[in-house]
Amino acid sequence: MAHETDLDDIQAARDELDAVIGEIRNVPGYRDFLAPATFDDIARTADTCPLVYLTAAGPGGLALIVRGVDVGHVPLNRLTAATLRERTQRHLAVYAEYRAAPSAARTRWNRSLEDVTAWLWDDVMGPVMAELGDATEVVLIPGGLLGLLPLHAAWTPDTGRATGRRHVLDSMPVSYAPNSRSLNAARRLAAEVTPTRLLAIAEPWPVPATRLPAARYEAMVAAAAFQKAPTSLSGGEATFLSLEWGARRADVLHLACHGSVRLDSPLDSGLLLAGGWVTLRRLLELPLRVRLAVLSACETAMPGTDLPDEVVALPTGLLQAGVAGVVASQWAVPDQATAMLMTEFYRSWQWEGMAPAHALRAAQRWLRDTTNAEKIDHYRAALDERAGWLPEALAETFLDRLDLLVPDRHSHQRIHSWGGFAHVGA
Repeated sequence: MAHETDLDDIQAARDELDAVIGEIRNVPGYRDFLAPATFDDIARTADTCPLVYLTAAGPGGLALIVRGVDVGHVPLNRLTAATLRERTQRHLAVYAEYRAAPSAARTRWNRSLEDVTAWLWDDVMGPVMAELGDATEVVLIPGGLLGLLPLHAAWTPDTGRATGRRHVLDSMPVSYAPNSRSLNAARRLAAEVTPTRLLAIAEPWPVPATRLPAARYEAMVAAAAFQKAPTSLSGGEATFLSLEWGARRADVLHLACHGSVRLDSPLDSGLLLAGGWVTLRRLLELPLRVRLAVLSACETAMPGTDLPDEVVALPTGLLQAGVAGVVASQWAVPDQATAMLMTEFYRSWQWEGMAPAHALRAAQRWLRDTTNAEKIDHYRAALDERAGWLPEALAETFLDRLDLLVPDRHSHQRIHSWGGFAHVGA
């Protein structure tokens, strides 16, 4: 009887997914949303960078590694559907406790992140990494519940590293994609759009949520990277109408605000702006032509838990709306650490010329691996040099906070601090 109930649940989820996809395909310009790709499509997309399809099934999981016309099969025997479901449900239960009472549940949440990412290496990413060999970057296309887990942060012990661990992103930059068709379209758009015009939204107010004191600093560092008439909106100006008007004229979006995922209704996941929530359903209506959208908000990369295949989430929806790449979060990210991460991300992307996925990787590794003293030296040197990438007010804020910490400690080495963001698309 339980088996029949599981099948009924899966069929109901499949029907729900089909209904959501059908609704999106009715929007003008989205007829091919999540349409199946041919192998020729996939091979062309995987010609320059391996695509790794990951899935769990009853008897065990499988990774398909596509390099051009070559396809490698990596059995993941311990990645059963039941194991993945149990691991994910347990992890999300701890996360729910953390969201409800951050101070009380922070230790359990950190432990859960470390446990699940260690398991992800042993049973999923370790075999994949061995097969990838000397690849210099990778795009992961996770199926089902795997899309909720930080595959890029999977780790194995390594005594030669500062943290005693080697994570997937230590070997190569990692991007995610819903499928090869979306990725191919994102790459075409990325090649056509030069990122020069920024629209930044920082801490809309008033909203029925806590304040985000570091959000305005993120907007400052983003604006410093795009000095050609950047537009920054905050407080009561940061409404959906302002976003709609400004996004038509921007090719980079930085949204530092509250976010929320609707696991049971992904089109209703969204961002909290002045005046209320803006859902993915509404965002899909925007005529965008954007190189990168940075969603510096909580839970902006989380798909649903009940849909078994390629699910709808904010990043995948934005790819369809005309955004080439998205940086988004897989959990509720810490305010101060995120501001530091975003500062390094923009420095690496716009001032050092790295591609977005490479820049995010560099920022995450820097935040994780540097001691508090090394961070202080980094910011003080930038102040002395009057480096354009670091606004003075932001540097002083960082230094004031870091001066309170033990100098030789790695205060941001926990996965919670650095691993929450993922790059989706191109």
